[in-house]
Amino acid sequence: MLTRNTGDMADFPPHRRAYAVWGPCKKTAKVKEDEQKVWRVTEMLGYGSKGEDAEKKSKKSENVSEVADIVVLDDAALDYRFDRTVWPSCLNTKTGKKPEWIVVKMSHPLCHGDLWQKLREKFSDKLILIASANDLRRGEVMISRSRSWEQTVQDLMAELQTNAELTELHKCRHLIIHFQSEGALWIDNANNSFRRLIFDAGNLEGEWGKDIPGQVLGRNSCFTAGVVRALLEHLTDAKKNISSKLDLARGIGNGLAAMRTLQETGFGAVGGKGAPGFPVAVLVEKLKTKEDNGFSTVLIAEATPDDTKPWTLIDGNRTVENLPLYGFARQVAQHGPKVLKGIPYGRFGALFTVDRRELESLNGIQQLIDDYVRFDKGSKPLSIGVFGPPGAGKSFGIKQIAKGILGDKVSILEFNLSQFSDKNMLDMFIGALHQVRDKVLQGTTPVVFWDEFDSGELKWLQYLLAPMQDGAFLEGQMTHPIGKCIFVFAGGTRYTMKSFSPENNPEKCKEFKLKKGPDFVSRLRGSLNVLGPNPRQVFVPETDSYDPDATDTCFPIRRALLLRVLSGVYKDKEELKIDSGLLNAFMKVREYKHGARSMETIVSLTMGKKGGLMRSNLPPREQMDLHVDYDEFVRLIRQDMQFKATCKALTPVLAKRIHEFYLKLAKKNKWEVKYDMSFDKLPAEIKNDNVAAAVRIPKILSLAGLQVVLQGRDGRKKDAQLLVKIRAHIEHHIELLAEAEHNGWLDYKISNDWKYGEPRDDSKKIHNCLKNYAVLNEKDKEKDRDAVRNYPDIAAEAGYTIIFEKETC
Repeated sequence: MLTRNTGDMADFPPHRRAYAVWGPCKKTAKVKEDEQKVWRVTEMLGYGSKGEDAEKKSKKSENVSEVADIVVLDDAALDYRFDRTVWPSCLNTKTGKKPEWIVVKMSHPLCHGDLWQKLREKFSDKLILIASANDLRRGEVMISRSRSWEQTVQDLMAELQTNAELTELHKCRHLIIHFQSEGALWIDNANNSFRRLIFDAGNLEGEWGKDIPGQVLGRNSCFTAGVVRALLEHLTDAKKNISSKLDLARGIGNGLAAMRTLQETGFGAVGGKGAPGFPVAVLVEKLKTKEDNGFSTVLIAEATPDDTKPWTLIDGNRTVENLPLYGFARQVAQHGPKVLKGIPYGRFGALFTVDRRELESLNGIQQLIDDYVRFDKGSKPLSIGVFGPPGAGKSFGIKQIAKGILGDKVSILEFNLSQFSDKNMLDMFIGALHQVRDKVLQGTTPVVFWDEFDSGELKWLQYLLAPMQDGAFLEGQMTHPIGKCIFVFAGGTRYTMKSFSPENNPEKCKEFKLKKGPDFVSRLRGSLNVLGPNPRQVFVPETDSYDPDATDTCFPIRRALLLRVLSGVYKDKEELKIDSGLLNAFMKVREYKHGARSMETIVSLTMGKKGGLMRSNLPPREQMDLHVDYDEFVRLIRQDMQFKATCKALTPVLAKRIHEFYLKLAKKNKWEVKYDMSFDKLPAEIKNDNVAAAVRIPKILSLAGLQVVLQGRDGRKKDAQLLVKIRAHIEHHIELLAEAEHNGWLDYKISNDWKYGEPRDDSKKIHNCLKNYAVLNEKDKEKDRDAVRNYPDIAAEAGYTIIFEKETC
């Protein structure tokens, strides 16, 4: 790798030097004032003036004649990109061998200057360009931020495909665009389908460090160092004749982690033993670590450049489009958010969501409220509309966001407009607004819920328009200013903001206008459509009704997250105690008649005294029918009982089949077999082992959204094409299913009084594989994988077939 001795800073003229003031800063804005502080930049002073020595040149590289494997160029958009005398001589293709890789860290304006022209013409196949999304945005480029990772990636991909200003970015071999310290997109321009997003699933661009005061210099250099280290490791392997693909994802992740470490530690502790300075040793350790760096890596398919086709990163958990994510939801319900690695999520207090649309709406509302609280003078209220079906939890999300910004003691006022009588309506409004004003005068920014504002044929709007627009209300001859507050208008009859305003109906549009509907909408700064546990509904203007949205495949995950909260399971790694049949019913029932309220009622009545949800505690039909279809719910609970009964009835056949399959695999893979004998000679317990393996198949397959049904049900027969898709789907989820298979075997063994030990001794019920799947050796893991791959054959032996969970029953 080519290094360059920059010499003394005196070699650089003032106009090429950046100046900054360092000062003591709290580690984060939330720590106490007297806690340990660190040195960070408190003020950037810019560059020096161009004086008499402006033409003074930087020192040339001292080893320009050497051939480098990797050349790293820092093009900060100063004179370097135009001054050929300071470029490494290895860039002269006439005098020597080309470097293996050239890494360019480039600043705005991107891809300009003589240096870029040289690199793109002579070294494009070896060129890696690193730039920040913020530098891209400084041009005529539209890339959103802080909405969702999907939207940011969609915007960037659309700009790269259609914006002529970014054409030059395709002239390098690898393009890496980073989004501050939260993520980066890696594109191999030689392979049009190769795109990797390395990102923090729980933080959008700019979110992680927003509470850290001060700045640091060198963050982009940390990121570049992570990429360069990955290149060095790849080249080192090649020189050792170790075959490996170039994988920059680990280096990018470590580079992002190093950026965060620098931002956290600053340039040393105030009052520390050593002198303040760049924390090289700490950053090197972060860059070379092999441990989990906290970032996820996902493959980006052809992201659509518009919103006509919903696209989410959660799509990577399915192999068939538009099927509800029942399997993934079961994992989330049982094991919590820890299974969401690689899936963007948002946490707003006690509210947790992975639905892209909901996440974008919540992030937008959070940004609105945060900006209003921090920057608005409060001349008028911030007005937000919230829509959703009854029981969706319309007020819950806003309250959680408000608490996150304004603190847990935020003042919340709620007024249900349907309870305001016609006779005293004006007086009730004035009284309500006085309550709001009193809270403002106490020095708080209250959140005011106007519930069911769209009831009563919108007759309330006439009293709301002036306070929304002018920030004041009239009482007699007195005008009272309201002050800084947040108005939240929660609709009860319309499920979305779009359906609130009538479309394609001239009669209703005229009526809406007479009731000041358009004036009300124009005063709203934002809106939120709350989904709840039921599938999203799409408004049909022609019939003035709602139909289910077939693209809403995330509703089972919303149910899973809500189920954990309602069951009192709040910790991310805490397991939910629930039997598989009951969980199946909670995830797949067609509708909760009163939304989250119905789900809450059923959970509370089903909870056992010692925790956990038990089907034996289900309330009677009369109570259940108030909230769900009782017959459907019970049918879903018992969905797999027929298959289990068939497995037990066919014990001799299935157990023999599984044993023969195991012996066949053992012979193929040259495993040491404890029971290399015919099925008839097996001990009874080992025979039962094989039957238990068959019985647990539906539960394990349900984790991947698969279902076991009788062959011939609804005309289903052996379908070769379906079987190919099922096997591919199983392979897509093989690690998840193999671990579940191992855990099922583990539970069965432990329940029969087996214990872990070395070496294996069946006579004493000691087994060396009675441990977590993660710590098994690769050979034993492969046994579990092969057992799962055999599921379709075992099901067929019992007269059943495996299908995708398309319908609720």
